[in-house]
Amino acid sequence: MKGQKSWLDIIKWKLIVSLILGAALWFASGAMEFPTVFRIMFVLYAVLGFIVFVLLDLPPMPEFSGGKAVGALLIFYLLCSAIYAGAGSFLPQYDPEWEKGKISMIIDAKKRAHPNVSPLELNQKTDALKTRTDELMERLAKLEETVTGKSTAGEGLSAAELAKKKAAASSGGVPSDPVAYGKEVYELYECYNCHKIGGKGSVKKRGTMLDNIGNLATADQIKKKVYDPKYMMAEGFEKEYNKGTMPKNYPELITEGELDALAAYLVTLKDTSIKTPKPVIKE
Repeated sequence: MKGQKSWLDIIKWKLIVSLILGAALWFASGAMEFPTVFRIMFVLYAVLGFIVFVLLDLPPMPEFSGGKAVGALLIFYLLCSAIYAGAGSFLPQYDPEWEKGKISMIIDAKKRAHPNVSPLELNQKTDALKTRTDELMERLAKLEETVTGKSTAGEGLSAAELAKKKAAASSGGVPSDPVAYGKEVYELYECYNCHKIGGKGSVKKRGTMLDNIGNLATADQIKKKVYDPKYMMAEGFEKEYNKGTMPKNYPELITEGELDALAAYLVTLKDTSIKTPKPVIKE
């Protein structure tokens, strides 16, 4: 039709601007050290903008009715679904290998701070000091009972339990609510990168949904799984188990106190409406 733009007129300048913008986003995000997956997403935003502005400039489509309208709608729906599914598969939320690298960076930083002591030895020394402190506090509690004649039995606490309670109150380092602290540990170590709780977490199948783990595993089993990933496997996750997707560095990162709190939190998750895979002990 007279006065109607050609395809070249419609695409030409939009394509040039989109290419320049995409290249600028790629190099700028690289200079700011964004992960590759995010750099690709920035470029795809420029591509999406190009497509949108081309669609806005296209001539009106002829009207469809009856079977043609239904067919066109189905084709459009399938096309959109394919694009969304393909993008979701091509652009994972996180890369497990990248996460392992990040954990290694944390370990390296600890090694640089203490070149002659491994992070595992540091954690062991910390736990040993905590045990020694508990023993001293227990002795002080018993001495207090002897001197004052007041027993802790009326409070329903042993001398050791009272000592721990006092130590926690005085140091501020031991949480009064281990479940709440365990949730913080879960967030701190970014367990959500591979696991889902309450529908929030990884978009890829790397780890299990944990909403009902409290009905399927004990606290001791959970703790052993964190420190030894090969100890237990979730049904349906044989591929991930064999690939060793779960990091093996946690004994050097998570202290025993943090692990106890994490397990205390996870065993409270008992939502039977969510199909959490059954754990299978392998070792």
